[in-house]
Amino acid sequence: MNAEVKFYWSLFLKRLPVMAVIFVLCSAVGVGLALTLPSRYVADARLLVEGAQIPDELAASTVQTGAAEQLQIIEQRLMTRANLIDIANRFRVFENSGRMNPDVVVNSMRDLTNITTTAGRDRATLMTISFKANNPKVAADVVNEFVTLVRSSDAVRRQGLAGQTLDFFEEEVRRLSEILSRKSSAIVAFQEANKDALPEGLEYRLDRQSQLQERVNLAARDTASLNEQRNRLLAVGSTATSQTVQLTPEQQQLRALRSELNGALTIYSEDNPKVKLLRARLDQLENAVGSDGQTVTVDDPAKRVLELQLAEVDSRIEFIRNEVARSEEELQSLRESIEKTPENAIALEALQRDYQNTQSQYNAAVGSLGKAQTGERIEVLSKGERISIIEQAIPPSEPNSPNRKVIAGGGVLLGTVLAGSFFLLMELMNRTIRRPVDLIRGIGVQPLVTIPYLETTQVRRRRRAFITIIIVGLAIAVPVALWAVHVFFMPLDLFVDKVLNKFGIN
Repeated sequence: MNAEVKFYWSLFLKRLPVMAVIFVLCSAVGVGLALTLPSRYVADARLLVEGAQIPDELAASTVQTGAAEQLQIIEQRLMTRANLIDIANRFRVFENSGRMNPDVVVNSMRDLTNITTTAGRDRATLMTISFKANNPKVAADVVNEFVTLVRSSDAVRRQGLAGQTLDFFEEEVRRLSEILSRKSSAIVAFQEANKDALPEGLEYRLDRQSQLQERVNLAARDTASLNEQRNRLLAVGSTATSQTVQLTPEQQQLRALRSELNGALTIYSEDNPKVKLLRARLDQLENAVGSDGQTVTVDDPAKRVLELQLAEVDSRIEFIRNEVARSEEELQSLRESIEKTPENAIALEALQRDYQNTQSQYNAAVGSLGKAQTGERIEVLSKGERISIIEQAIPPSEPNSPNRKVIAGGGVLLGTVLAGSFFLLMELMNRTIRRPVDLIRGIGVQPLVTIPYLETTQVRRRRRAFITIIIVGLAIAVPVALWAVHVFFMPLDLFVDKVLNKFGIN
């Protein structure tokens, strides 16, 4: 047991210089960072999402975004690349920002910024914005700039949404008004084009049709009565006349045709084929008989009275015939309009129904336009939901980071762990025979005597030179690597903060 302890102790002393170098380097880096890292100051501000100042049942805003969703939208707009680069350059957050890659600036700004929101049922919706910087004033200025952007962005967004809603309903009302005008004009044009066949005048036209039909029937009866009266006058006149009128057979046929034509006209119109035939025969016979074919004897008063009576009867018959023609023409027009009325009623009802539907949409759009105008006014006057500042950011009096004790202790601890790991790793990787017991375990033979390995002076010098080169190389490489990270990748303080944040140390 004592031999084992002595053996490992000798190995420990042999590797102690390298382990000491590892321990010293890590401890030096940790202590150096703890002493050289600039102090970080954290400034924060708290915002509150306030509810609408006017009750919704009285007048509601047209912007109905939830408070939590509203803060998420604002946060995403706040953390845009353009905003972060502009703020970093304006407030000189990084000393060498001109040499830094823009992507590094954006990522560093996002790492240094912390935005938290709290919301829930029956709880106020809060947003806390904090920023970490080397200068307390810079930290406070950046946070206050974030707060200004949040409030202005919220106001602009809400007023923009309210304005877009108002513009939409104004355009909708204007569009529906034009459609209503076109549909109204179409209804008026249809009614004008079909004014004699509209459904509202159907009852009047039906009554008028009945009246005209009754008038035609009454005229037919009057005509028949007048024809009978005329025939009686002719019969009485032929017997009562003292002078005998000698008529030729053609004249008698002419008189018979006239009587037959008058009888037909009481029943048929002028366009009837039978009436046309009788009138043609009458014209032909009148041309054949001529104007001198009638023989008239000496005139007497009785015949003159008869002729006056016959002329009166013929005049009345002609008047009734004209009235019947006008009535039949009006009846034909009424029949056509009555037949067209159902079709016009269907078309007019479709136009009016379409008009009423558009009118309902227009009324709804006008109501929504009034609400949109009220909502837009609420947002312009900031009487709706809004974000107010509970606590403004002020420059902190003491730094919040880095935790120098933790960084220094971490460097010492890391050096110790790496030194111990180096010793264990070298022991596990070394498979050479260094003791008699290793020889016995390797070949299973008990040696009589063992001769130790004697290291020459030249080998010892080479080994020491190699160790010295490694130590010098590490002493040079570590500062150079830190300098390269600080200049070409990211400021060293930001890099250390990011590493510590990942491990939850800072």
